[in-house]
Amino acid sequence: MTERNRPGVYSIAAHRGFADALVAGLLPRYRHPDLGLARLTLLLPSRRAARTVSEAFIRLAGEGLLLPRMAVVGDLDLDETLGPLLDPMGAGAEIAPAADPTRRWLRLAEHIREELGGDAPHGAALLRLAREQADTMDRLLVEDIGPEELLSERVVDLLGDLSGHWQEGLRLFARVQARWLAELQERGELDASARRNRLFDHAARRWKLAPPQMPLVAAGVTSAAPALARLLRVIADMPGGAVILPDLDLAMEDSVWAELGCAGAPAQAGGAPFTRGDAVTHPQYHLKLLLNRMGIARGEVQPWHRAGLAAAPPERSRAISISSTTASARLLGQLPNQRKSACQYAPDATANPEGAGVALLVRGHWNSGTAVALITDRGLAGRMRPLICDGSTKRTIRRARPRRKRPPGAVFLILAGDGPTARPRWRLMALLEHPAGSGEGQAEWLDIACRALELRLQRARTRAGHWI
Repeated sequence: MTERNRPGVYSIAAHRGFADALVAGLLPRYRHPDLGLARLTLLLPSRRAARTVSEAFIRLAGEGLLLPRMAVVGDLDLDETLGPLLDPMGAGAEIAPAADPTRRWLRLAEHIREELGGDAPHGAALLRLAREQADTMDRLLVEDIGPEELLSERVVDLLGDLSGHWQEGLRLFARVQARWLAELQERGELDASARRNRLFDHAARRWKLAPPQMPLVAAGVTSAAPALARLLRVIADMPGGAVILPDLDLAMEDSVWAELGCAGAPAQAGGAPFTRGDAVTHPQYHLKLLLNRMGIARGEVQPWHRAGLAAAPPERSRAISISSTTASARLLGQLPNQRKSACQYAPDATANPEGAGVALLVRGHWNSGTAVALITDRGLAGRMRPLICDGSTKRTIRRARPRRKRPPGAVFLILAGDGPTARPRWRLMALLEHPAGSGEGQAEWLDIACRALELRLQRARTRAGHWI
């Protein structure tokens, strides 16, 4: 295959339907008359994405087809998934194995208890603190931030401006992480996030020197982790390779793109990679960060040449791009009139005015007798709820809840013996006292019977000294 003049980076617009559009373009480009897509390797962001793409292949392939090899970039066993494509001669055997996550969690809890002594929390609180420490360590490792950087001058200089509990928290974090890293070195292991970074760097070096003979495509990967961004750049430069991004807005004005902020690429050498003015909540910001870390300009990204079965009008992509930037009002002005009438721009500086404004719109529709369906995040919903339910309205508000918190889900967990109702008698009482277990006309007598049974069980516990 001839060398390309620019990297193979593509974007599938939001209105095209990513999975179907991806497959519709891969089939004519990589399909072999005899082998199908067996020679192709797809790097995908998650197992759910792999399942969705597999279903798209089944819908569009028609007759039987050999599917490509699919690897998940976040998988702990990425080297085993890619197999000889990543390491044909075992050259990467020097990469240490990953530490067991459960063992790390429990060991971190033990280190925290030893560091805090008598002030250490107990039980579930200690395990939650260890989980938060593990998550923070993973995030720092993904960003290639080593533990020594926590003690660098730019971090230490901030301690004077922080409250006492923040200073103590940072010192505790650094001490516990140092203990854990020493234990890892003694055991010859790595944290899973650090091991993935080394696998990405190993693959990038190997494929840059000797590109694989079979095509390789990364699709839907939007993580801006530095090690992964370097690997994606190598894939984009390979013959037959491609990086396909979802929903990158190629029609956005350059001025709007600039307003998103530095996004990891400071305007001057040695400058801060991120600033307070960065629009980190904008849906295009993380894609700009990924492109900057790949060393790709937005003008080098090409539009994907296929659309999915459920493609929508192009205006949907423009509407999705609207967010909290000063140029969002100009984006609204580019929409057709019939769609513009359904959009409003609210440049609120903080979260509370945003919740109050949306709540006011909802109340206005309610007063006109219109049913309202609000699709939003839990944070905004929580700020709106007290503003809507202020006692002056009798209307009903239903909101989505996790299945485990709904009555059928709670009853199912009780029957399964999950959580605090694992013991038989606790499970029986929880089931009898659950609201889903009583219907109209029998709630009063059932409450009396449950109370009597509970008192009898308590007396039995007192005599036996434990629950059966």
